[in-house]
Amino acid sequence: MRDIGESGLRNRAFEEKFTREKVLQEVVGSGPVVLFDIGAHLGESVHYLRELFPESKIFSFEPDPGSFEKLSAKKVPGVRYFNLALCEKDGRMAFYRNPISHTNSLVKVNSESRDSIAFTKARAENRTDVFQGMNLEIQVPTARLDTFCRENGVSHIDLLKIDVQSAERVVLEGGVETLEKAKVVVVEINFFDYYERSSSFSDIEKFLHPAGFRLFSISEISNNPMNGRTDWAEVIYAKPGKTSS
Repeated sequence: MRDIGESGLRNRAFEEKFTREKVLQEVVGSGPVVLFDIGAHLGESVHYLRELFPESKIFSFEPDPGSFEKLSAKKVPGVRYFNLALCEKDGRMAFYRNPISHTNSLVKVNSESRDSIAFTKARAENRTDVFQGMNLEIQVPTARLDTFCRENGVSHIDLLKIDVQSAERVVLEGGVETLEKAKVVVVEINFFDYYERSSSFSDIEKFLHPAGFRLFSISEISNNPMNGRTDWAEVIYAKPGKTSS
């Protein structure tokens, strides 16, 4: 098929020059940058960000106590670890644990999901074992991003990374003041129905646009091989004129 508007040619030229890592380094900049890693899980993103930005100061947040124990044991230089969920209120909140730890969230998994390949197959086979151990509720400490930054003297954030399993909206809701002094936001938006609440571009842009952010790049997409829809996307938002490129 002919490249409509030569988009195929442009994309191939892009791939010869840029990677996801190169784009992040271009928009964030170099030197002693301040990074917030919200939804750190077991530390995968901590190591990734440290390699990209070796002089960075990283604030790493993970609410699940089991995951946090493994995360904080890594003792990566320049990283401070917080067993805390950043959301729209200070205090404590219900948090839901699952057999697959990276699906733990402030939002319950939706056992009626039509986008989940495993759940759809289990229902077709009349199996219930897939759903056992899901949504085990615990209480975790919470804070608004604005509260945390005020109490810890954080005056600016160069990169705010949010990967919180369909709870991205509440992180931004609690950080309206902080967004004004942030440079780049990387957020995973969950469109699919795996959780009881999904997200959309409008959900996050109603917080990002007033703070001056605009979409810079769609850096990663996860498409569903069962039904053809897009399950989630990682997107990069930056403030025009504030990037290093």
